[in-house]
Amino acid sequence: MTAPADRPQPSPGARTGREARVLAVAAPAALVLGWLSAHPLAGLGGWTVVVWAVAVVVLGNVPGTARGKALRLGLFGFVLGFSFLCFGYTGEAALVTRVLPFALLAVVSGLAAVALGALVHLVRSVL
Repeated sequence: MTAPADRPQPSPGARTGREARVLAVAAPAALVLGWLSAHPLAGLGGWTVVVWAVAVVVLGNVPGTARGKALRLGLFGFVLGFSFLCFGYTGEAALVTRVLPFALLAVVSGLAAVALGALVHLVRSVL
């Protein structure tokens, strides 16, 4: 359904501002969820991934452009994966020596979040 011609449409800059605000919330939320998953929620074990998936689905359902959603979910997944690995690290080697491997694994986490978001979008468009 199209909007009436007399109703002003939001400018692209307004949409970008909204998406920037969502990004500004997504990154700290991922950081907090990463810490929670490494400590208080650690008892959930593999079920922690379900909590992450629910967070990705919720974040993916926030209105925005496809590009904005992909960026938002990728950032969320990366920060979540990286923070979880850093907060949960208990090895003997210094954490700084693990930054690169953790970052590479976090990229996989970001890609998984984007893939889950795309799957949810596909299912919603079919239903």
